[in-house]
Amino acid sequence: MKELIKNFKEKIDKLEASFKESLVDYFKNSDYENANKETQITLINKEIDIDKVYTGRGFYIILTQHKFSDNNCSFKLHNQTAIYRGHSYSVKKRILSHLSNERYNSLRKPNEPEYTVCIKIKDGDKGGINIDEKPYSNWKWMVVVHKMIDSKQIMREQAEHAFDTVYGKPCKSKEK
Repeated sequence: MKELIKNFKEKIDKLEASFKESLVDYFKNSDYENANKETQITLINKEIDIDKVYTGRGFYIILTQHKFSDNNCSFKLHNQTAIYRGHSYSVKKRILSHLSNERYNSLRKPNEPEYTVCIKIKDGDKGGINIDEKPYSNWKWMVVVHKMIDSKQIMREQAEHAFDTVYGKPCKSKEK
C-alpha cells in the first residue's frame, strides 16, 4: 500500500503542476475589459446584487477600491484591487458567505455548507462581512468569476495557485 500511495502522489503532483501551468497561461491571457461567456464581472453595490453572481462551480476574485497597505496583489480592474480569491462548487453561495454573511447564514439550508473560513477584513474578525453595514457600505465592491463548469476541486485549487503566481496572493486570502 505504501508504494501505491507514493505512486499516486507522484501522479497527482505532476497533474497539479500541469493544471497550474495551463492556468497561469490562461490568467496571463485573460481579457477582463471585454465580456465573454467564461468570465462574469459583477459590480456589487448592495448585498442583493450578489444574487446576480454565477451560481455554479468556479474560481472567484473579490475586489474593492479600499486600499490595504499589506496587499501585494497586482490584479486591478476598474480602479479596484483584488483582496480575496477562492473557488467553490457554488460560487454565488460562497460570495454570499463572504460579503453578506448574516444573510447567508439565515438562508442556509441544513444540507448546505456552513462556511467557517470567510473573508476577514480586520484581525480578530469572526469571518464574513455584511457590505450593507458600515464601514463596508461606503466601499465599492466587484466580483470576477471564472466559470469552471464540470471542474473538479483539484482544478479549482490550482486556479488559486496560478492566480497567485501571476498576480500575487490577495491580502485577505489567508490560507497557507
